[in-house]
Amino acid sequence: MPFDKFVDMPTVLEERRKHILESLRSISIDELRKLAKEHQEEFVDDPWRDKLLRLIEERPQASFYHAMPQENIVVVYCRDEDFGLWILPGNGMGPLDETGKRHIREAITLASG
Repeated sequence: MPFDKFVDMPTVLEERRKHILESLRSISIDELRKLAKEHQEEFVDDPWRDKLLRLIEERPQASFYHAMPQENIVVVYCRDEDFGLWILPGNGMGPLDETGKRHIREAITLASG
């Protein structure tokens, strides 16, 4: 049966939040460029990748962060633009939703305090 496994979303979200708190780090422009290059063939013409590349070029002085909310998922976040991108290597990428951005902002605040 397809519904044999119940997914407890509040628990999943809390686990992701904890992993973000543990893995959050500042990321340099060079590291961002390397990350984008690693995924260039995989996500050609992806509008979210294009937005990230534009931010890197237009706002090199901005604060960028990297986190791993769960195994095999990478999140990149630009604090200055409140823009986040999730990457599931080999499968896809997309914009970080409001919950994800809130978790990143919370982690940044805790790390700064």
